[in-house]
Amino acid sequence: MLYAKSNPEESITQHTQELLKNLEILKETYGKEIESNQNFEKERFWELLKVICTYHDIGKVYTPFQNEIRKNIGLEAIKTEFNYKEIKHEQLSPLFVSTMKFELTKEEKKIVYQAIFYHHERKNSDISEELVQKIIEKDILPRINELEKEIGIELNKNPKRIYINKVREIERITKKYQYYKEYCLLKGLLHRLDHSSSAHIVIENKEKQKLDKLTKKFMKLSGYQLNDLQKFAHSNHNNNLVVIGSTGMGKTEAALLWSKSSKTFFTLPIRISINAIYDRIKEKIGYEDIGLLHSTALDYLEEKQEFESEETIYEQTKNLSKRVTTCTIDQIFPFVFKYKGYEKIYATLSYSKVIIDEVQAYSPEIVAVILKGLEMIHEIGGKFMIMTATLPRIYKEKLEEMGVQFEYQKFIKPTQRHKIKLIDKKIEEDIEEILEKGKKEKVLMIVNTVDKAIEMYQKLFSRTNSVKLLHSRFIQKDRNEKENQIKMFSNNRNENGIWITTQIVEASLDIDFDSLYTEISTLDSLFQRLGRCYRSREYRGMQSNVHIYTKDPTGVGENNVYNLEIVKKGTKMLEDYNGKILEEEDKISLVDELYSKKSLEGTDFLRDFRESMKVLDSIIDYDIDKKKAQKLLRNIENVTVIPKKIYEENITLFEQYEQEKNYKNRHELKRKIKKLTTTISRKKAEILREYISEIPYLKEKEKIVCIDLKYDKDNGLILERDKKYELEERFCD
Repeated sequence: MLYAKSNPEESITQHTQELLKNLEILKETYGKEIESNQNFEKERFWELLKVICTYHDIGKVYTPFQNEIRKNIGLEAIKTEFNYKEIKHEQLSPLFVSTMKFELTKEEKKIVYQAIFYHHERKNSDISEELVQKIIEKDILPRINELEKEIGIELNKNPKRIYINKVREIERITKKYQYYKEYCLLKGLLHRLDHSSSAHIVIENKEKQKLDKLTKKFMKLSGYQLNDLQKFAHSNHNNNLVVIGSTGMGKTEAALLWSKSSKTFFTLPIRISINAIYDRIKEKIGYEDIGLLHSTALDYLEEKQEFESEETIYEQTKNLSKRVTTCTIDQIFPFVFKYKGYEKIYATLSYSKVIIDEVQAYSPEIVAVILKGLEMIHEIGGKFMIMTATLPRIYKEKLEEMGVQFEYQKFIKPTQRHKIKLIDKKIEEDIEEILEKGKKEKVLMIVNTVDKAIEMYQKLFSRTNSVKLLHSRFIQKDRNEKENQIKMFSNNRNENGIWITTQIVEASLDIDFDSLYTEISTLDSLFQRLGRCYRSREYRGMQSNVHIYTKDPTGVGENNVYNLEIVKKGTKMLEDYNGKILEEEDKISLVDELYSKKSLEGTDFLRDFRESMKVLDSIIDYDIDKKKAQKLLRNIENVTVIPKKIYEENITLFEQYEQEKNYKNRHELKRKIKKLTTTISRKKAEILREYISEIPYLKEKEKIVCIDLKYDKDNGLILERDKKYELEERFCD
């Protein structure tokens, strides 16, 4: 038996047949969409993909590879003079392609050879011609008939090393190549087929439900008629869309109607919002073929105790098998950096639709990545929909400048929801008013930094028990509880009180409070905050229901959350609306004007955006790996920490993890450990390095450290020593 894998044991023939079976499923499910995105004749494309799949792993007949497998399953090694480390199986596989049989043209040979040769990306893929010739003569040719008979695939009986000239690093196919798009599709789909087949996961779930029909049914049962936005999205399902819609216009339903029954990626900036959309589509709309993909998705699925195994859902989602995937942009948009293996995502997006919700919530550097990604998706045949409550003008203009075609429309709800008041004070100066309001209403306070949120919570908690806190420095376990609590509080119209949060509640979190007290931020961020107060209701009160504090806001300035110049310009623009109703049209117009080139000229914001676009336009193909690409996309490198108190309370968990040998059990323990962690920025970690120590039970690659600072379930991680806990420790000793 010629082996392809050892765990589980699988022959080359079995693995190849699995790929070809998945290829037929892919063709049946999305064949028409894939065919429309490339320039080969329809059947020729599938013939070439079949050739690539058939021969991609034939290099595993190489004796040293077989010996590696045989050693793993306890079989005796076959005698050979060769060493497997000198060359890898995929580097030999092109040898066996019968170019005469398949009548491959010069260009097709290059595409087929490279798709196979690079289906495992190595740090250095150049190989020795002399070594390949020696392998052909001494290891391959003497067994060629025997190999062909056992594998059941016609092999090239006269293999030559000449293919090496077409696969050298210097010859790698890039955008300049005539058939670049076709190469990306063929290589990317090989990655998909190979990974799915290796994991024994169906590459694409055959559709049974129609998402747009289920969405319409859900709306009808809920008593809703399709509005103009939703009708526009549904009738333009074959076009790229950029849509501005007021909060409460049903943009999510519009996006699902636009998606129709296509393969879809629904992106949002914040995990809590993604979880909410996932639940909404699966539980309320009743669509089953949906996956969840972000850094803590598996934990969320586990907590929900999905009927289908949460690991199965997650594995299918990771392999891009789900018809609809809800995710953060760092899960799909790293392809923009053209890391080694980026074609897997890129090829999938060629027959998919991508929804970008709340694009204004991202930094200018991240938006540059998104826009570059949308340009590339447009070029390879995919579709996108940007939907947002407000849209900076420069983003729309940049897409037009790139030559990306899209339909643009604004849908504005006439509902008057927010009467604003600009207050030249610090937010803490109005604590008495906030406390009184909290006795009668649902009050939301949003500040710009975690430290400020904790400070305000402590001031209010000393006066009332009806106050809660949510920010990003809670350990995952506690944060999940808090996220659920704020949604339950919002839904219970009989409960009053105060919630203090940071900007993590801005994007797509379906909560509705009666009054908002907030520090000033940039207008786009500020208007998102307004969307959490009187979310869809008409406001008829005489007093302002939105209070904006403009004096010394936290998180504004150099190296901070918000750009000082943009905040100042926005504050000045709001002065005309002080004490008045801020119409939905006003919000859109103000953001549009603020983020025009004229208004932004000379600002750091515009400079950062332009510089990012220049960097992206000069990307060198295959220059980085996927992990580095994801870090670049996330823009901020965080450090994962566990508070010392939490660590010591759970030390047996770490001891079990160190001693556990079973991979599955270790993985389960690691997930439990991650629920006890939170993150701080690397910059902050450098400042706090004297309080940070390694955890002896974890290897360096685990990248979790202990931080000796105060933590409790009400406040989260506080950047000061826990003196009370230290005294208790000494007493115990």
